[in-house]
Amino acid sequence: MSNEVISDKSYWNEALETMSNEALFDLESKRLKMQISRLFQVNDFYREKWYQAAILLDDVQDLDDLHKLPFTEKTELADVQKSGALLGANQSVELSEIVRIVGTGGTTGQPLRLGLTQNDLDTYSEMGARALWAMGCRPDDFVINCFNYSLYAGGTLDQSSFEKLGAAILPYGVGNTNRLLQVMDSIKQDICLYSTPSYAIQLAERAQEIGISAKELNITKGFFSGEAGLQVPDYRQKIESTWNMSAADIYGVAEVGAQSGECEHRAGLHFFGQGLLVAELINPETLEVVAKNDGAIGELVFTTLMYEACPLIRFRTHDLVQVYNEPCECGRTGFRFNTLGRSDDMFVVKGVNVFPASVQKVLFSLQPSVTGEFYIVLNAIPPIDYPPLVRVEVSNEVDANSHTGIINVIKVAIREQLGFSTEIELVEQGSIASMHKTRRLYRAYDGDRPPHEND
Repeated sequence: MSNEVISDKSYWNEALETMSNEALFDLESKRLKMQISRLFQVNDFYREKWYQAAILLDDVQDLDDLHKLPFTEKTELADVQKSGALLGANQSVELSEIVRIVGTGGTTGQPLRLGLTQNDLDTYSEMGARALWAMGCRPDDFVINCFNYSLYAGGTLDQSSFEKLGAAILPYGVGNTNRLLQVMDSIKQDICLYSTPSYAIQLAERAQEIGISAKELNITKGFFSGEAGLQVPDYRQKIESTWNMSAADIYGVAEVGAQSGECEHRAGLHFFGQGLLVAELINPETLEVVAKNDGAIGELVFTTLMYEACPLIRFRTHDLVQVYNEPCECGRTGFRFNTLGRSDDMFVVKGVNVFPASVQKVLFSLQPSVTGEFYIVLNAIPPIDYPPLVRVEVSNEVDANSHTGIINVIKVAIREQLGFSTEIELVEQGSIASMHKTRRLYRAYDGDRPPHEND
């Protein structure tokens, strides 16, 4: 079948992306039962974990029984690897069956090594291809991947998703931004950019510094992951107008292969794990399951149905989302969601729940005086009864004599829109946005040292 014919189809995997809830329940229940039975036989980590929780094999018959099983935390698995074990007790196949080992880290938490069999790689890339197809990626696209290829999953594993779909991908990685811009400038055809949203901003600023116009680089599509920036409408608009591109958001959890992306209607992130990954919603405080009703808010918890090497059962992401299950115009039947932030990034200031993403929305409404890039520093242990420090990038175009006024404007905007007071420090443009994931919260009271600190 030609690429032209393939590119005309509406879905990557129509059967699963449009499957009825009843049929999907039956399929996933069968696969869950098989996975649990296998792990009782071959997985030391879960066999011991379930023994301690008094879980028997027959306790899980279908998806409705999943809540009986205990949660899995990333730290449990990472702690075992501190002893020097390559993968630890969660390794469920012989090393000879494992074809790739990657690390996961993110902006918080301990790095965790994960092994994948060839079937695991196929599972990961299948979910990725579904999401990328919905986002508008096609086999005749040329993609430059600006995620880290050194250990972490965003480079190598996400490359496999583009390859599964059939797109041509240049594995550039991170670093040497000037050279990347020169490479882009030398290619006289349409280019797709795969990076964090903040790196797209940093890349455009660097282009301006060296005399290259971002709009003339033929970057027509942007696929962005690793940060929640595109959930902020002004952030998306800034990227799209700066590059003259269409920007689409993708949410991923490398540990379980979860890939969720926007369709052309931009009505939230579609979940694309049908048949491969079960998604639950829980209350992060009570740990009770929350029904995925329209508008419900909770933490995403994932269970891998098909992973062989390092499966994860009820893996807590600590990502808070709001879900939507009203039918989307695209015809996909799964639920959609928007990310609200990480539950472990949320902090409380005098009774007000604060997510860094909400601060980002306020700052982007204050452009062009500020760039919208920022991070928050908590200097004393909770309860947070003091104004948190927020460091904000000020635009290079703003005269230093105006800085005091800008600080006051930011303080008022955050207080009026979010309900808490802050201390504001301005830092130079380009000093916060990163080619890696840009951190938005530093708990300095716990030894977490933020940038822009004097030695």
